[in-house]
Amino acid sequence: MKELEIKDACPSGFIQLMEVWKNIKGEEEIIIRTPWGGMVDDLKNWCKETGNEFLGYEKNGSETLIRLKLKR
Repeated sequence: MKELEIKDACPSGFIQLMEVWKNIKGEEEIIIRTPWGGMVDDLKNWCKETGNEFLGYEKNGSETLIRLKLKR
């Protein structure tokens, strides 16, 4: 499982995610670590639009951990 740390707000966070997404083969789970709690809703919508799967999230102090299953 890959981890991606996104410290900057959009759009740079999505650019980082797109780089990971375009390089996977098949399906792969990823954990995104970010201080931006607003990314939860953004990534839920992105998953619906792209056919990826939003697996959930949890708060860990000031950090939000978001789990996705990316599909190609």
